[in-house]
Amino acid sequence: MQKPIIGMVHLAALPGTPYAEPLSRGEILERALRDRDALLEAGFDAVSISNEGDRPYVTEVDRATVALITWLVTEIARDVDVPFGCGVMLDPWASLAVARATGARFIRVSYGTEAGCFGLVSHAPGEILRYRAQIDADGIGLLAGYSAHFSTSLDTRPLAEIAQTYTALHAPEAIQVFGPGTGTPPALDAVAAVRDAVPGVPVLVASGATADTVPAVLGVADGAIVGTALKRDGYIHNPIEPQRAREFMERVREVRSS
Repeated sequence: MQKPIIGMVHLAALPGTPYAEPLSRGEILERALRDRDALLEAGFDAVSISNEGDRPYVTEVDRATVALITWLVTEIARDVDVPFGCGVMLDPWASLAVARATGARFIRVSYGTEAGCFGLVSHAPGEILRYRAQIDADGIGLLAGYSAHFSTSLDTRPLAEIAQTYTALHAPEAIQVFGPGTGTPPALDAVAAVRDAVPGVPVLVASGATADTVPAVLGVADGAIVGTALKRDGYIHNPIEPQRAREFMERVREVRSS
């Protein structure tokens, strides 16, 4: 696939989290299915499902959350004929478990140690890769992020150097490059530097891409992951607006054809 685009299905806040509404699991599913259908009808190449509404996130989620997300991902992915991934924020072990149970093709994971608004977060590839092997999930691709998001990395080396050394330790399916926050793009020269440092590994812009910036983004990146730009009024916790999703993919198709 040339310059693949992954669209995000963000779940509403789940029971027991700070912003949960009094929704049944069926109502949570219904909202997610509307967003999924908007992505599929617009022609997105893959979808990724995550519990974005469960802010502020924790690094170890409870068992009930894992069980509910597993059910939701199973239902959302039913009859979907494009690759799908899933993620439980900010718990890569739960993400792998859900992916293994649901047949997801990939998860999104961040490596390194960061200090920020979610506290001190540390995820080591050695631990995550061992767990993936233990649950017989080696076929699940890892979209790996090395750039700080909502935080500051305690690894102060240039991002391209960090990506190069991490990639030497494991084989990610792709590398995500984030901006400093949700809906905020990374500097495109940083994306280009990572791509030059790890030839042969796809590099994705993982935040901040919009219909207007598609030509510039896909000029340096191998693809993108999109969420906020597709939402009503560009607000991440609103539903996807089908017209925004269609416009985004129309721009992508223009870039691909040129």
